[in-house]
Amino acid sequence: MLLDFNSIKMRFLVPLLVGICVATGSYAQTDIVLKKKAVGDSVLSTTRELILPEPFNGQKALLALFPGRHYNLPGSYKNEMINWSCPRCKVQNYKDVNEDGPAAFPFANGTATRLMNIMDFKDSTGLEYKVISFNHSEFDEDGIQVSRFTGGLLGLAKFVKTDAGWKLRMYAPAIAAYGAFSQCPTPTPIQIGQDQYAFMMRHANGGPGGPFFTDYYMIAGNNGTYQQVMAAFGSEKTQGDPEEGNYSSWTSTYAVPASEKKFFRDVLVTLKGNYDLRDIAGFSTDVQAKMKKAGKKAGKFVLVERYVFKGAKGYELQPDSQLKLN
Repeated sequence: MLLDFNSIKMRFLVPLLVGICVATGSYAQTDIVLKKKAVGDSVLSTTRELILPEPFNGQKALLALFPGRHYNLPGSYKNEMINWSCPRCKVQNYKDVNEDGPAAFPFANGTATRLMNIMDFKDSTGLEYKVISFNHSEFDEDGIQVSRFTGGLLGLAKFVKTDAGWKLRMYAPAIAAYGAFSQCPTPTPIQIGQDQYAFMMRHANGGPGGPFFTDYYMIAGNNGTYQQVMAAFGSEKTQGDPEEGNYSSWTSTYAVPASEKKFFRDVLVTLKGNYDLRDIAGFSTDVQAKMKKAGKKAGKFVLVERYVFKGAKGYELQPDSQLKLN
């Protein structure tokens, strides 16, 4: 399988200049000193009951889940958040994919929660539902997110349309942290079974100046909650500096082919790009061996990886990756 870049301490960096510009912009936007509101520990209860009126409003749904202080700061980019603290909440550990150890949530200094997107679904029975994704970061009086080596903590909530309104059906207030500058990548829906959808995220990392590596992370409903079920490491790599030995680069796509499996169908990740035998550490040992055996110092390649769901272990990369060299 592909090398886990976290294991060799590849530090996280998603465009540093973008993060700096965002942080600078938020300072210039307003002189308001933001405040937070203490809320009850029900905000983290995964069994809480909540019904919202029609029409569905994602920001109002988020405010119902986290009834803190709501701000929508003026400026050149969208910066809307709910600031809250929870003195009575039991602290929970979560994983930040940029770090080796666990982190604690809710944050001791307070939390800023932001809506990321609203995803609409309708199954074969006609049932309508919406899933909202939201990002937690540490509270800041200026409303900024600038921690380069910290991911944004992802949460998801599913609402089902009923005669009484939009009812909260599944709720995961804090899953894991992805991304950089305390900003989680926006999840993208992907159908993995009959009326079954999961959410894929592209997480990029690498040292200053590159190369930058992209990993895929999939979140799905499993055992009554949303959780990470798949990680595909090194699915993309930018060129980087050839003078520092960075010669290979590739991009990727993912797909879920139709199959007889009703749920958790196989996921294919297809990598395409250029390889150079001087820079193949990002490939598995068997793929490296095939590249060396081909007898060419460099060339183009297509690599198809298959991930199969293994119950409690989630999706696992299979050893029969298909490699074509040109």
